[in-house]
Amino acid sequence: MAYFKNLFSLLFCLAIISCSGNKNQNTAAKEEPAAADVTETTANVPAVKKYQIKSGIVTFYNEAMGIKTKTVLYFDDYGIKEAEEKYDGETIKDATLCDGKNRYTIVYKDKTAYEAGECFRGVAYKFDWSEIERAPDQYKGKKLPNVTIAGKDCESFSIQSGNSPIVYAGWNNICLMIDQNSSFGKITYKAVSIEENVAIPEGKLTIPEGFTVKKSPI
Repeated sequence: MAYFKNLFSLLFCLAIISCSGNKNQNTAAKEEPAAADVTETTANVPAVKKYQIKSGIVTFYNEAMGIKTKTVLYFDDYGIKEAEEKYDGETIKDATLCDGKNRYTIVYKDKTAYEAGECFRGVAYKFDWSEIERAPDQYKGKKLPNVTIAGKDCESFSIQSGNSPIVYAGWNNICLMIDQNSSFGKITYKAVSIEENVAIPEGKLTIPEGFTVKKSPI
């Protein structure tokens, strides 16, 4: 079972990488932002808005090769602070955190947070058709009809990845679905619930108390 869960994580990462291509998302965020996209974090540090709503909690169910897993995304300050928890059953296995400045991989069984450098665009993939549209040769993007996901009217597009397109759907720049028929079978990452403009539970966007901070081994 652990092998298949690790394989699902790998396949999902490959889907994200296929969309980002050779462009590093964190580096891209250093480009001069439009004035309307600039906000201030709760620490009054100017940063680029990632999402169009201030805060949210999004629950996803993921499926690959018949294995289902759960992911929960938390964000605040329009996505400048963001955490993505991955579950094993109903237990949090690990999480990726951007505290507004630095990125960490949190391993709960080890009570350790591994530093992974600076973060500029949070954790999750930002849904943005305009980025795909600006690079037609790189992504071979195609605009698709809107779809309803978790009660939201979502824009949708596909990009070409090998012989199989990857379909993305999102709302207010939040990616709510990734769907691909890969050589390993169908991979689906899809939101089932969204709580918008809510207070994020204490401790979700910080390193858990009592955890040791170490440099990432990679």
